[in-house]
Amino acid sequence: MTRSCQRPAINARRSTLDARRSTLTSKRETVRGGFTLIETALALLAIGLGLMAIFGLGRIGLQTSKEAENDSRCVQLADAVFETLRETNTRYISYAQSNQTADAWNTLWQNVYNSRTEKLPFPPVANMSASSNLWLQVNTEFVPAFDKDALSLSDWNPRYELAVSPGGVSSVAGRINLLRVTLAIYPDGDTYSSERRIFHTTLTNPGGLP
Repeated sequence: MTRSCQRPAINARRSTLDARRSTLTSKRETVRGGFTLIETALALLAIGLGLMAIFGLGRIGLQTSKEAENDSRCVQLADAVFETLRETNTRYISYAQSNQTADAWNTLWQNVYNSRTEKLPFPPVANMSASSNLWLQVNTEFVPAFDKDALSLSDWNPRYELAVSPGGVSSVAGRINLLRVTLAIYPDGDTYSSERRIFHTTLTNPGGLP
C-alpha cells in the first residue's frame, strides 16, 4: 500500500521536473536564436566600413577621370598657345630677313615679353569660355584664360602663366637667337583644386645661328 501511494507522488515530481527542463531548454534556444547588442553593433560597423570603401572607390574613380580630362584640356591649350607663338616667330624672322635688320627679331620679341607695344591674340580653344577679346599676357602671374564679361560656368575656365625669357646667344652673330618658353596652367581656374600642368618649348632665329 505504501509503495502504491508513493508512485503517484513520484510521477508528479517527475512531470514537474520534465516541465522545468522543457522550459529551460526553450529559453536557451530562444537566447541562442537571437542577436546580442554587441553582435548587432559589430554587424553595423562591418556594413558601414564596406559602404565607406565603396564610396571611397567611387570618389577616387571620379577624381581620376577629372584629372585625365584636365590633362587632355591642358595639352590642347598648350598646343594652341605654342602654335600662336611659333606663327609669330615665323613672322618676326621673315620681317628681320626682309628688312635685313640684325636686331629686328630680338627687338620684336622684347616688345612682347616686356609687355610694351606688341600684343598677341589669345588662341581660341574648344569648350572654353569666349576668349576673342583676350591677349596673351606674358611674364605676368596667373591670369584668367577667359573673358570675365563672357564667362560661362558650363565651359572650361582655366588660369595660366606664360613666361618668355632670352636663351642662347649666337657665338658668331653675338646676338640672342633663342627664347625659352614656359606655360603653366591651373585647370580648375580660381579653385586651384588640381595640380598645375607645366609645358616647355623654345623659339629660335635660324638667321642668328652659327
